[in-house]
Amino acid sequence: MNSVRIDRSNPDVVDVVLREEVGPLVFAARRWPGEVIGSLAAGALYGTPVYAVMAVILGQGPGRIWAVVGIAAAVGLVVNTFVILYGAFRHVTRLRFSPAAAPDTMTLVRGSRTDRPRPLTDVQQIWIDHSIIESHERDRKPVSAKITLYVLLKNGRLIRPMPLLPWTTDTTPLYRQLQQTLAPAAVQVDLVVQRRVQSRIVVGHGGSTGGGS
Repeated sequence: MNSVRIDRSNPDVVDVVLREEVGPLVFAARRWPGEVIGSLAAGALYGTPVYAVMAVILGQGPGRIWAVVGIAAAVGLVVNTFVILYGAFRHVTRLRFSPAAAPDTMTLVRGSRTDRPRPLTDVQQIWIDHSIIESHERDRKPVSAKITLYVLLKNGRLIRPMPLLPWTTDTTPLYRQLQQTLAPAAVQVDLVVQRRVQSRIVVGHGGSTGGGS
């Protein structure tokens, strides 16, 4: 499943499918390899004050300092692994509305388990935030984007933001279908699109420039 979609295959409910449902452990296993280098680097970097104390104050040799660097990097990897696993079990994979004809309840589906159904009268607003970064070239082609679904309750609580993948998802049809689905419940549905141009990188040659902007 490569895109966000509205699933009406079940006549009793309407599902907004947010991401591929492969189970939290499989999802975490797929994400983990891409996080290894960053986790090791972050762990090693956070230990910098300790290395400074060991070298300057305690006079420890390079061997012991490198050993501590390795330990710090390993700790960073372990911590990030737990963060990935926690997120995999907590991430919402579907927003389920029922009954299909005129929804009055919303349920968050997290992989194989579902939260307690919540009355739609508790929901104040659902909106899709679509932030697009465009090329600074004349064609203004999209370079990247970040799409997030938000659910705001009437008590002021914001349900955990739900990132939508891939970033090329066409949010306009999703917004229209979601708006149509929730119209009987009078839930406010919005699409917020923000565009900004990618920063131009200027490389100087042969000396410093004499001005700034």
